[in-house]
Amino acid sequence: MIRFRNPGTQYATHIHIIKQLYNRVGGQAHFNLEDMAIAITQAKLMTAYGYSGEEAIKLSKTEQDSMNSTLMNVKMYAELFRMLGWIAPYEENSSYPLAFTYIGLHIALSKNDCSRLYEQSVLGINNPTQFNDNMRYNEQTRFFKCALRTLVDLGGVMYKHELCLGPMGLNDEDETAYQNMLQSIRGIRGSQRRLRDAFIDLAVSLHMGTTSVDNSTRTPVGLMKNCGWVESVNNRTLYGRSMTCIQITPYGRAVYESLQNMCDLRLAQYESFDKPVQDALIRLGTYSMFERAGYDMAGARDEMRADRALCADILGGKDLLFSPCATLRRARVEAALGIQFVAGNNERCSFGTFQSTVSEREALAVTQTWDLNIPEGAATELLTESEDIEFLNYVNELKASGHSSADIVTLLFEYYADATQTTFYPLIATLFKIMGFRCSFSRPGDNGARWDAIIDDPVRSIPIEIKSPTEEPHLSIKAIRQALENKIILLSRGTHATMPEVSTLAVGYYMPNERAEVSRLISDIKVTYGYKIGVIDLKSLLSLAISILIDERGFEKENLYGLEGLMNAHILRNRE
Repeated sequence: MIRFRNPGTQYATHIHIIKQLYNRVGGQAHFNLEDMAIAITQAKLMTAYGYSGEEAIKLSKTEQDSMNSTLMNVKMYAELFRMLGWIAPYEENSSYPLAFTYIGLHIALSKNDCSRLYEQSVLGINNPTQFNDNMRYNEQTRFFKCALRTLVDLGGVMYKHELCLGPMGLNDEDETAYQNMLQSIRGIRGSQRRLRDAFIDLAVSLHMGTTSVDNSTRTPVGLMKNCGWVESVNNRTLYGRSMTCIQITPYGRAVYESLQNMCDLRLAQYESFDKPVQDALIRLGTYSMFERAGYDMAGARDEMRADRALCADILGGKDLLFSPCATLRRARVEAALGIQFVAGNNERCSFGTFQSTVSEREALAVTQTWDLNIPEGAATELLTESEDIEFLNYVNELKASGHSSADIVTLLFEYYADATQTTFYPLIATLFKIMGFRCSFSRPGDNGARWDAIIDDPVRSIPIEIKSPTEEPHLSIKAIRQALENKIILLSRGTHATMPEVSTLAVGYYMPNERAEVSRLISDIKVTYGYKIGVIDLKSLLSLAISILIDERGFEKENLYGLEGLMNAHILRNRE
């Protein structure tokens, strides 16, 4: 069974770490795990014994590396980034030190949204690779393609342990084995005992504890959620009781359909070709990832055309699915691309980069930035619910531990990464109350309330559509449409006083992946109906609330009533 390490599953954290790592070691020929540990802890993305930064590294040092919590977590990040094709061994015959790959450098240096290149990196994960010498598994699979296929074939919903019993332990090019796997899972379904027994048997066969096997599902599920392919749902039909399962999204189905029409190149097939064809496949695989991710490939168009002609019999007229940086040794990829990153032991050559065109695609996605510069105190008279008190106590504990307001926002953002509706809805209401708005939320199952929360104002009430991270990590077009429905129903029913020109809000964990499409829809709604829709992510709300609680600095509240489009209000560290 494929062992997916579990250092952390959040997209924002992955991107932040790779950028912080580049800021620290980007000028070096290579780096080691200690360099990674310093970069991560100095960015306060990892703690040990309640401390972050260099103090955390000192406290976690032990005589045995296996007991060093910081080092072990860093090793897991290194393995994940290697699987994504962002870093690779510097030398051919040793796992360490490490160096950035061509794809990894584009992620680290990205100025615009890089979620689509992240998605291509996830799709590029495959086994075996030229780095698999020390791996304890031998599956031959492009796991995420196989996982999406399995989801589709099993009715769109799976329990996480079915990933272990199915696609994580499968050679996906063996159709007979694949069909037998489906039959096995279908035979387990309907009985919790059969599921438990099958899972225990698997753990025993792997010489692993059941907890360790269970933990191995976190990263694949997290990566699929980050890409918008799956969402968490409560399902009681699979095993007779309510269980948190993953369900493929319409976008996930569309991605799988697109994969069906691609030439999926694996290591063994690649190694069967002569060097000129291998070089062409390396270039095509790399450049095609950029092209699908929305990068401007005009400078490489002629070379891609020539390489496609050379590989025409292999491709069969299809696009190439192949991530050389995730599959092949670094020096081989660089040679085919005609680049050399490393000129000496501590010198890095310049290299050509492709520019993302995402900023052009997102020209409509103008984001309002709210400055936190108004003296403000928390509206404590509104904070009377048990959820309010619990949140305030947690913030006070973090403050007492010496964390800055920016640190607290980061820690809280990570803390609520897996929040369900039951936790997330009251959290959003609490944050708006701290900002001085009288806000109430709807309990899950309350079918009488059309909106998830509402800011109750004597004249300008604002309905709020909320999406918890377990519903959808990134706000979607569906959330925007529901925000519009909330506004229409509120005006129609008149249960709270409001006016047509007052905004209706959509609030979620992350901003939408496809911001241009969302912004275009918001613009179309304004033109057609005359209604304004505002979009806010959790980190912005946390920044507003924590700034008020800790720094006693707020924002111009009048802006909320007329918010249209996306809003940003993050606390910056250089303000501390």
